[in-house]
Amino acid sequence: MINIAILSAKGGTGKTTLAIALAHQYAVSNPNREIVLIDADNQGNVGISLDLKTENTLGAYLFQATDTLDMVQYKPSAPFFVVDSGRMHLYEAEKRIHRMDAPVDYFREHLLQEFSANSLLIWDLPPTLSIINDNVLNVADFVIVPTHTDYLSLTGIGNLLSYLEHFRKEHPVKCRLLGIAITLHREHVTQNRLNRESLEAAFPDLMFRSKIPLSTAIATTAQNHRTPLEASEPRARQAYTSLVREIHQRMLKFQEEHG
Repeated sequence: MINIAILSAKGGTGKTTLAIALAHQYAVSNPNREIVLIDADNQGNVGISLDLKTENTLGAYLFQATDTLDMVQYKPSAPFFVVDSGRMHLYEAEKRIHRMDAPVDYFREHLLQEFSANSLLIWDLPPTLSIINDNVLNVADFVIVPTHTDYLSLTGIGNLLSYLEHFRKEHPVKCRLLGIAITLHREHVTQNRLNRESLEAAFPDLMFRSKIPLSTAIATTAQNHRTPLEASEPRARQAYTSLVREIHQRMLKFQEEHG
């Protein structure tokens, strides 16, 4: 089992769109493997974006309102599975987990057994410090950080990396920061370009080369209930395909070097 966490310190950075693109591309490339996109954000944007509704959600399962976890396939041409967040159920479940003896270990002990040993799990995480994020980082193999190139997104990167470093010191985890992905970028806007250059100078080994441009085709995929790889504009599809390919190559390199 491989766990990939999509984590951001700020909302609106394109993390859900990136998580959906990853799930789509991996499912198409690995038809015999169980690819599961888990919406662990109580906003529930994965289910909203893909127009998927389930009863036995992540929140309901964690709250012990059900002993079944629904995994719904998106579509045969993009055969990844989705676990819906459950929204308010997930919010209530988080408060319940806080009261457990070992809250950070709750997912490892009570959730992962719902998935096959060969699964690739992609976690769309809330843009906040939370026990949900702690639980996912406790089982994650890799972390990907999407960011815009506006000022507030950039200031959040440093805080987020500090959080990751603190968590790694406090817990014996194996999660590795795979990289930082620039999403919905406006290269023609001077300040955005300067902010991109600042990011690349500050974190040269972490930045993915592929950048997602801001476009109407990408911005409207959610309301059209499509994945980024089904966007109407070829440039948008190609941008995400290139980024997912680069993520996969970096992941393989990490596995070769570190096991």
